[in-house]
Amino acid sequence: MALVPWDVHLKSGQLAVVAAALVTALVTSRRRPRRSSQAPPAPPAPPLLRAHIVPTHHTPADAEHTAAVTDLYTCVAELASDLAKRYGGEL
Repeated sequence: MALVPWDVHLKSGQLAVVAAALVTALVTSRRRPRRSSQAPPAPPAPPLLRAHIVPTHHTPADAEHTAAVTDLYTCVAELASDLAKRYGGEL
């Protein structure tokens, strides 16, 4: 390659770049075949899932029962908070 002048190297490199750009443009601009009109339509998207919320009902209860329910709610809230702190960053 030492016997080939630099201007030939330059021109051949420019020619290679132009050819590569032309091939890239032809490949990326190729039209993709369309679906036939007889193809079945895509199925509808599944509905969004919503949480089923059950409203609380107020029943007359004694003070001991009310304290137990309140304590249970507090424990569940603390557990949910701890789990959110532990696994919250993994979603």
